[in-house]
Amino acid sequence: MNRVIEVNGYDMEYRLFGSGERLIVVMTGMGGSFEEWVSLSEQLSESYQVLLYHRSGYGESEMNNRSSRTASHILECVKLLDALQLYQPIILVGHSYGGLCAQHMAKVFPNKVSGVVLVDSTSHDLTLLDKLETPEMDRQYSDGDWRTMCHSYAILSKEELKKIHQPEWSDEQKNLSSDAIDRLRNFYQSPTLYKTMLEEESFWRDDASIIKKMGTFSSIPLIVIGRDHEAMIQEGINGGSPEAEIRLLEETWHELIYQQLRLSNQSELIIAEKTGHQIHLQRPDTIIEAIHRIEQAGRIKTTGS
Repeated sequence: MNRVIEVNGYDMEYRLFGSGERLIVVMTGMGGSFEEWVSLSEQLSESYQVLLYHRSGYGESEMNNRSSRTASHILECVKLLDALQLYQPIILVGHSYGGLCAQHMAKVFPNKVSGVVLVDSTSHDLTLLDKLETPEMDRQYSDGDWRTMCHSYAILSKEELKKIHQPEWSDEQKNLSSDAIDRLRNFYQSPTLYKTMLEEESFWRDDASIIKKMGTFSSIPLIVIGRDHEAMIQEGINGGSPEAEIRLLEETWHELIYQQLRLSNQSELIIAEKTGHQIHLQRPDTIIEAIHRIEQAGRIKTTGS
């Protein structure tokens, strides 16, 4: 059951699974709901506690009076853990933009983090993607188109947005429970979500630069999970994208994923075969495998120390 708790004067929505001593905290991507992580969390709850939460402006979590930056998000996460009286070291699982937040948190609060799993994570060198020449793909749908959509949704009332926006579900989302689909629909029909995403997007390049300058978190075990870029290239071609452009984009993304291994001297790479960006829905087994490997790495470190 989803719950709400007050953190620094505003409500935050969360869900806590399991009762084990080891704690996993999931940081979702930009525009991502934790509803998509419930099934995976239920599987993990047999051995771990798992905390899912919506950061401020997402779901039933109220917007706070700070800007939507990675630095604010990680402080918010720490305050939420304190409010829930969860004080044990955590395994951070960060997807996409949430992976950038996880990198930031591991660097600022290394004593709170026992391991990191980056799931097709945004890179601290994300500006390299802005420099790619993909004119045909940009004509199909560009970052500017996305920002225009968010602006138009953010100024509406919730009732107005419900009338004009009916989310389309992926095959994986369609497999979620009817209750989860209803909560997801409500999630995507919130004007506050689009206002928050616009704020996050406006800061994320500067945030990435700041995070890069902070160096590594070399003492913390890291698993980097990347999507299957060859499968994505073929999917793009089948969808009408020019091969040269989709190949440039996916191969650059893959290289940025590979470079994340340098964040720790205890790192491993997993490529989730036949997946796109939504690995947590398409191949949750790869994330479960990564968490078990992180735990094993922690045990080896403890035994050897």
